[in-house]
This record gives sequence, structure tokens and C-alpha cells, in this order.
Amino acid sequence: MEMQIILLYAGQYQITDESTGEIKQGVTCSYYFNTDLRAEDNKNGSKGTRPAKGSIDFGLMKKIKSAPALYNAKFEMSIGSDGKPVLKIVDLDYVSDVFIGVVSAVADKAAEASAEASENAVSGTPAEASEMTAPVEASEKPASGRSGKK
Repeated sequence: MEMQIILLYAGQYQITDESTGEIKQGVTCSYYFNTDLRAEDNKNGSKGTRPAKGSIDFGLMKKIKSAPALYNAKFEMSIGSDGKPVLKIVDLDYVSDVFIGVVSAVADKAAEASAEASENAVSGTPAEASEMTAPVEASEKPASGRSGKK
């Protein structure tokens, strides 16, 4: 099964089993299936999107260019030790970076003011349009602190 995900986090681990000396390694990752990040009202009454967590093959870390980012992910299903089905990422292909920002009240008001100004210009109501102030520009830097330039 293939689908797009937003990979939020990926970190390699390497653990030595003290009793057997066996080295276990992999990549712990967190990701969203909800790639458009729209607000969700779930059937069970919960709100939002809970990140999925999993472990992927150690070698896949070389295919992870950045996070958060959009990836095409290939999944395989298996049965876990508890008898429940488990989806596991077996391959990833980078698509693009994802910037998660906050829409502020100032930006919302600026958008409303801009829409009102457009309506007034069409309806010919200059008095209301002259009371408008210029929309406040949001910061050029995303809320995550990343500029988007590499």
C-alpha cells in the first residue's frame, strides 16, 4: 500500500542487548496520515490528528532529507505480537518540505479587511473603504523558525 505522509520526526537508534550481545538498530519516526492538516472532528469525539509512531529500517535514514516533510511512503501490513494488524513503512521518497505555521488573529483580520475593501471597491462605497487600514503583513519567517531556503 502506498500513500503520502507528513514525516514529523526521524531519529536513528542502536541498542545492544546485554544478555545476547545482539545489536538492534532502526529509525524511530512520527508521522501524519492527514497530509492537508485540516481540523478533524473524529467519530469518537476527539479532535485533531494524532501522529502515528513506528520503527523503520536503519538504512531508510539515508532517504530522509528533512522533517517535517511530505513523503510518498510504501507500507506493508503484518501481524504484531498482540495479534493486531500493524502497518510498517518499508520505503520512503521525499516530495517536499512542509512548513507548519500558525494563523494569527491579526492575519485573519487583515484578510477580512482586504475582502471588505474589495467589496467596497465593487459596490462603490468609498467612505467605508477610506476607513480601512493596510493589511498587516505576517512575518516572512514561518512560525517554525525555518526560512524555507536551503
